Amino acid sequence: MDTPRFRSLTDDELVDLLYTAADRLPREAVDEFLRRSRRLLPRLAEIVADKRAWTQQLPEWWAVVHATYILGAMETEEALIPLLTALRWADAFDCDWVTEDLPSMFGRIGEAAYGPLMAVVHDPTAGPGARSVALASTVAAALGGPRHRAEVVETSARILADPAEPLYLRQTAANILVDLKSGRHRDLLLAFGREEAARHRDDPEYQGVFYEWEVDELLSDRAGNAGLDYYRRDWLAFYDPEEIEKRQERWRREEQEAAEREESPPERPARPDLGAPCPCGSGRPFGHCCYLRMH
Repeated sequence: MDTPRFRSLTDDELVDLLYTAADRLPREAVDEFLRRSRRLLPRLAEIVADKRAWTQQLPEWWAVVHATYILGAMETEEALIPLLTALRWADAFDCDWVTEDLPSMFGRIGEAAYGPLMAVVHDPTAGPGARSVALASTVAAALGGPRHRAEVVETSARILADPAEPLYLRQTAANILVDLKSGRHRDLLLAFGREEAARHRDDPEYQGVFYEWEVDELLSDRAGNAGLDYYRRDWLAFYDPEEIEKRQERWRREEQEAAEREESPPERPARPDLGAPCPCGSGRPFGHCCYLRMH
């Protein structure tokens, strides 16, 4: 279908595509949603607020991913509450297709998202996953100016220094201090690196976020600012034709491998293996980068 075809669809027909197109929804359809954003935003908000939508089988399950991505692309304060709702449900149902990209979506909304996100960070009932996503999102919301950056650094340092905080959240805080090159927290980062090394010694399969001997390199100018790319991800690349084809090839390969093992293919597509290069382009293994940020 081409752009004129999408323009001829009714609102109901366009929304139906979210449930039927699986992960092959074309960018032209997304653009049509954005063209009708004023009247379709409430429909998308209903999708992400519906708990049942996050537990559907394929292809209907993809509707929550599309709805979240399109809400983020609207870059408006009216999308803030639905995106916060998506944060909670995506964390509850382990939908990392959404959680990995939410920080950059909140970053596009900017300062208006900062206060609500920080409220989630400080809410222990939100759970470590949601708090971790919210903390990473405060970085994205603060990148546009220095007003909140100091508070993000101090909040991250307090979380990292508190052994009572969940490890996932402390790992995210540690990554943030490294990404923002907070050299004055070097001792804190070294101590955490020693903690991670001890966990790795106890369990060789454990992948630490970084180790003591890596801290100075990560804080140096030589490391560059690749870590900040995570907070500026272009989630709409999901709809690029080449990305769609890459996913289809991957699913075909995984189904073939599953058939060879006489097992059923997974119900939901997973992210790359922990040792594979991280999709964010940081150059780090997935298990050392976005996986630890989100988990």
